[in-house]
Amino acid sequence: MLLSILLTATNFLVVFDGLVVTVALPTIQHDFSLAQTQAQWVMTAYALPLGGLLLFGGRCGDRFGRRRVLAGGLALFAAGLLLAALAPQAWLLFVGRAVQGMGAAFAVPTTFAIISSLRSTEGRNRLFAAVAVAGGLGAAGGAVIGGVVTQGLGWRYVFLLSAPVAVASAVGAALLLDRKKPQSVPRTLDVPGAVLSTTGLMLLVFAITGIENPGPLSPVTVTTFVLSLVCFFVFAVRERTATAPLLRLGMLRVPSFRAAVTCMPANEFAYQGSIFIGLLFLQQVLGYSPLVAGLAFSPLGIVVLCGSTVANRFLHRMRWTTVAGAAQLVSASGLLALAFASPDSAYLPHILPSLLVLGLGTVVGAVAFNVAAGKDIDAGDKGAGYGVYETAKYTAGVFAIAGLNTAAAARSDTLASGNPITALASGYRLAFLIAAVVAVLGGVLVMLFGDPHRRTPGSRPHRPAAVRAHREQTTAEKET
Repeated sequence: MLLSILLTATNFLVVFDGLVVTVALPTIQHDFSLAQTQAQWVMTAYALPLGGLLLFGGRCGDRFGRRRVLAGGLALFAAGLLLAALAPQAWLLFVGRAVQGMGAAFAVPTTFAIISSLRSTEGRNRLFAAVAVAGGLGAAGGAVIGGVVTQGLGWRYVFLLSAPVAVASAVGAALLLDRKKPQSVPRTLDVPGAVLSTTGLMLLVFAITGIENPGPLSPVTVTTFVLSLVCFFVFAVRERTATAPLLRLGMLRVPSFRAAVTCMPANEFAYQGSIFIGLLFLQQVLGYSPLVAGLAFSPLGIVVLCGSTVANRFLHRMRWTTVAGAAQLVSASGLLALAFASPDSAYLPHILPSLLVLGLGTVVGAVAFNVAAGKDIDAGDKGAGYGVYETAKYTAGVFAIAGLNTAAAARSDTLASGNPITALASGYRLAFLIAAVVAVLGGVLVMLFGDPHRRTPGSRPHRPAAVRAHREQTTAEKET
């Protein structure tokens, strides 16, 4: 029970922090007299190290032990919270946010690796469902609590109130997790590979955040994106020859892992994009206050609780690809319903049912993908595997927010000569439709190409290397 609370608290903290800080951002900007471009660094300072270090953080857990890496990551996260809360100047706030991002990058993939390493399939699925619940509750409650805390106590308490939870989680990780050292894994790191992957991922995240401002075709955005591709190419060449690679490229040949990494971003794109665009739609088109808009999203917490249970039952009875694919089609139907909302739409007959359908689809999909990502990769690679998985997931969320907001703004600008509310509604309608199309594509792809149990004549189902080696050794012993 305590272990479950510990592992779910990590995901809750990371998701919750992202939304409460977004709500508090205007107040932070006012208190420090920041320009709009400067205020954006409150988010970017956190996003860059988080996106850039997920793979490295996951591999550190494989190499040096997941107990110490999870405890250290949570301790870093807590230190960043305290520094941000007490920062007398903006630059110290930015440093605190960067430290938070570093801590999250070590803690998140390690948490998933620990869950995926559990022997009991039922226990793994139950914990993955609990983690999805924690993330959903963090998303649903973050906007509400962020508004209440910011208005009632001040933005600094947004960070201060989370710090004790992070400290308690760090202590709990050090005391509760198994102290055994990783076996059959080199205790060294591929430093050049780590530098290349971190640099490439940070450049990619920076390029994605530049889609909205200065623009997708601006010299800064294009140059940064090209440099990230160069880093990734050199990284791939390096990993082929490294004796202890940061990422074994052979992992990408594992069907379930490859399917989860390539198809899960569509699920995250739909979810993150819908929350961001949905909050803007409720405030700017329907006229809700920030607090009321947050409360309007709070029923998502209930559907997340129900959806995680549904996902667990489906995974016992059906292939995970069927569950994940159907879930994304359900998400798409919720997004389509939101796309047809108008400035005259009421909350109860239209908005709430759409949000509930969307939430149900995304949480069931999230649980299915979380389980699939690590179920067939070797125990010594689970940290790196979930580092790749979380990187793809996080990048998709960043791209959803930047891309959908840019598309909505461009559509609204073309109708700016008319009614401004109608123009805004049209822009957000386009954003919801794009998210729905992405969700449909993700669902179709995972059902068609992601099933590791679908065999071609003469093929064998994939087994982790450790299982294959054990069976080969047993066969050899029998022959001798």
